[in-house]
Amino acid sequence: MHQMHVSEDALKLKLRKQDPIYAELELAHRKLDDELMRYELHLYLSPEEEQTRRELQKKKLALKDQLAELLRKEAALLN
Repeated sequence: MHQMHVSEDALKLKLRKQDPIYAELELAHRKLDDELMRYELHLYLSPEEEQTRRELQKKKLALKDQLAELLRKEAALLN
């Protein structure tokens, strides 16, 4: 029997529909991305803005790691 390789996009779609935690994390990641984009539009950031931007980047990266872990677990279940 052949093992079917499921694409990352298909896994994301499945998790988005079936795992409320994944969907919530993905939404939070998207919101942080939108917020960061507003900072990227500025030529100059005050020290406070720069600190906020760095904190947002760290939170976004942590969410990305959580999402990747959920994807890895789901992929392992399917293989």
